[in-house]
Amino acid sequence: MSNKVDLKKTYLAIATMLLAVLCVDLYMVVIKFLGNDYSVVQLALFRNASAIIPLFLLLLLTKEHFQVFKNVNKRFLLLSILRGICFLSMNIFVFISVINLQFATAMTLTFSSPFFIVILSIFFLRDKVGIYRWSAVILGFIGVVMIMKPTSEIFSFYSIFPILTALAWALSVIILKFIPEGHSTAKIQLYTLIFNVIGAAVLFLLTTGHMEIQSTKDFWLMMLTGILGGTAAILFIYSYRLIAASKIASFEYLGIPSSFILGWIFFNEAPWDQLFPGVIVIIFSGMIIIWRDKEKNKSINTNKKFN
Repeated sequence: MSNKVDLKKTYLAIATMLLAVLCVDLYMVVIKFLGNDYSVVQLALFRNASAIIPLFLLLLLTKEHFQVFKNVNKRFLLLSILRGICFLSMNIFVFISVINLQFATAMTLTFSSPFFIVILSIFFLRDKVGIYRWSAVILGFIGVVMIMKPTSEIFSFYSIFPILTALAWALSVIILKFIPEGHSTAKIQLYTLIFNVIGAAVLFLLTTGHMEIQSTKDFWLMMLTGILGGTAAILFIYSYRLIAASKIASFEYLGIPSSFILGWIFFNEAPWDQLFPGVIVIIFSGMIIIWRDKEKNKSINTNKKFN
């Protein structure tokens, strides 16, 4: 029975992950549209402040309300501060990336995070990563490279920022795994968001300190970045708390095909022939993990029958 539950958790984690990466890609499209007219710090402040909207809806849905302010200890606050710093850094780095690089290039390099997650999970979480998970991660990265057909742009100065984004995201995932199970997704997101907004506000005051919005349309677009970004953050938390970080990480690669499609639709950047065969390799890398989980469950069930 527990094996079936584990398999269901894997499928649910994958589905949640797919929705999360789609939300990320969509809100990055908006950031690229706004990037020429606004500073990355102002965009980060608006994105983080408006992320309270999906969080508020989640609190209403779960009926937690003031429960999120109970059982808050020093360790939880420290981990939330660290996650807030990671998220703010990630926002700044990825905004610089999508504004200064081609959309598909920036997002492809950003989704290199599974490499960092698997490596960090070995050292910090003591995750046992076997040949199948390593194969999935490596295959996924090969698929990324095949899609990109690397050009000189990948090695430009701005290409450092999506890699830094991936590292900041990987660190936030590892920190998340240290938060005890007793804390809900809404609670984790709330405290991470509080420190994220505080950091963004301080950074804004230290840099420009001047808020200017050119049109009502831009205001609503900035709000949209927070709604999509906040929704993605909630979905990521839920996904990574369901199963091992090293197991679900490779499915982040599925954000690559959607970034190519969105880049082609909105910026006329990604030719269709560039998607293949890399996208097939990426999908195959994810299927390895699903297949391996099924085989392990079959093996366990068979052993139980003969014992």
